[in-house]
Amino acid sequence: MPVLARRPFLQLSLGGVLCASTLHAAVARERVPARAESPNVGVDPLLVSTGLTGRWQAAMKQDLGWAARWTAMDTGVILTELEQGLIDAGLFLSHPRADALDKQGLIYNRKTIALTDVLLLGPQEDLAGIRSERDPSRALSQVLAAASAGAARWQPPLAGSSLAALADQLTQGLASRGIAAGTRPPAGNAPAYRLMSRAQWVKTPPRGEKLKVWMADSPALTLQAQIACSFRARHAGAKLLVSWLQWPLAQSAVKASRPAWQPIKE
Repeated sequence: MPVLARRPFLQLSLGGVLCASTLHAAVARERVPARAESPNVGVDPLLVSTGLTGRWQAAMKQDLGWAARWTAMDTGVILTELEQGLIDAGLFLSHPRADALDKQGLIYNRKTIALTDVLLLGPQEDLAGIRSERDPSRALSQVLAAASAGAARWQPPLAGSSLAALADQLTQGLASRGIAAGTRPPAGNAPAYRLMSRAQWVKTPPRGEKLKVWMADSPALTLQAQIACSFRARHAGAKLLVSWLQWPLAQSAVKASRPAWQPIKE
């Protein structure tokens, strides 16, 4: 009798477990989009070359069941394609043009998901006279003044790049105006002063030059890795990607990329 009485209970319990398992599987299927729903995302090459997108992709497959389709392109190209709706989302470096597109409503869901600090590099000798300077704006302006006077050399960032925009912001537009011809020739064969992100320094440090880091670890000397969705594309998977990149698993991948990248939250 006890055995007979237990059997219906066991069957009921087993049925409950199976139902719960089926429900869980159904919910999981609903929460994990099909691979066809993976968004097409433009990514700045620096995020690719430093391995950050690879770490994200591996974690994404584990967590979401799909991975975004990365396409490497410069930040300027990403912002153009976001504006035109040619990509669903973009992972780019902070840039004034992104501010403008945001204000116009052409991109949305814009979030900062990682940081890389910027280094002011230069010759080991203090040719620009910035040894005691602590303000990056004044230090960079002094470098440009020294270069204009022929006392030092300045290697400007690539035109239109995020580093060029940062240099222009720090010097109130002086960096983009170019260096006036000095009355003296540049200082011998001494290396040129330049700005370089730590992510780039870690990946491809300058070789064959004796360089010194004159300034770093200043809040003003920072580039942000940002993501935004295209208003014209309106892709559901892109919205999910923006949220996921702020989750602990994605931020753990950023931590693993140190010192090239820093997470947005500790």
